[in-house]
Amino acid sequence: REAEKLFEDMVNEEDMLKDLSRRLEEYGRSLSFDEQQFREISERLNTINHLKSKYGDDIERILAYKEELENKLLMLTDLEQYKAELIKKHEKTEKELLSLCEQVSGIRKDQAEILERKMKEALVDLNFLDVQFKIDFEQKKPAKDGYDKIAFLIALNPGEPLKPLEAVASGGELSRIMLALKTVLAEKDQIATLIFDEIDTGISGKTAWKVSEKLGVLGRNHQVLCITHLPQIAAMADRHFLIEKNREEEKVVTTIVPLDEESMLSEIARLLGTDNITEAGLNNAKELKKRRIYYEQTTCVENIFQDDFVCIIGISNIWTQNVISRCNEVDQVPVVLS
Repeated sequence: REAEKLFEDMVNEEDMLKDLSRRLEEYGRSLSFDEQQFREISERLNTINHLKSKYGDDIERILAYKEELENKLLMLTDLEQYKAELIKKHEKTEKELLSLCEQVSGIRKDQAEILERKMKEALVDLNFLDVQFKIDFEQKKPAKDGYDKIAFLIALNPGEPLKPLEAVASGGELSRIMLALKTVLAEKDQIATLIFDEIDTGISGKTAWKVSEKLGVLGRNHQVLCITHLPQIAAMADRHFLIEKNREEEKVVTTIVPLDEESMLSEIARLLGTDNITEAGLNNAKELKKRRIYYEQTTCVENIFQDDFVCIIGISNIWTQNVISRCNEVDQVPVVLS
């Protein structure tokens, strides 16, 4: 019985195969092959692949390149008209540029008058009593920053003509002038760290205290490093560090240690006198610190930081330097050695 069932299945499958064969023959007879059309399609595909290899990886890039060539051809066909259109466009753009430059220049000149006045006031505070300060404008070729060529002119003594800043001021004077400028622009300036070198050159007494006050104000919005030899400036600090450089055998070793209040007062007293610390010197150092506290309490500008004005004082038998720094982050005290 099993053999009979297998035989019946084979007969049924044979009939199915015959039916499938017949249907395939009918489908084949319904198809038509156009050799000419096949050749045209093959040539078209070859052309497209060739264009892709030369002008782009897809049809969109090929068509974009075609449009570019058509525009160039149109330009060359009527070159004079194309040139006239470019000249017209250039004149329009140049007119717009000059208009914008004029607007920017007007704003700059208005603000320059304000800056000149504030700079003169700040410079007088820093012991430039007969100073003249002017912002000079010259016109240059228009560019992305306008057509103004600007120079800071200054005369430090009566009767002197105004000259460019870099041609007049010495190192210490430049530091104080920069201090004045940075103080005036303190709220607008985005520079995080400012370094002043020899800012105490040629000053003492009241002027030195004025410098220290401006450094204190400036330090509210910036990190300030200042190399100084004046106790008035050192007294404005919140924290102090001592740097020592000593020669050991054939090399120089530099060390830095934080100072407690007692050591800090001793160092300020040393700056006030000699290496022999006296009671009078310590009392003077305490008075300077009291003036700093009084200034901080009475200043009209709010102190937005706490304990971040760092004074680094360096002494040794080889070099002497004092560095003050007002830091946004007290735990990361920057050290400048020169």
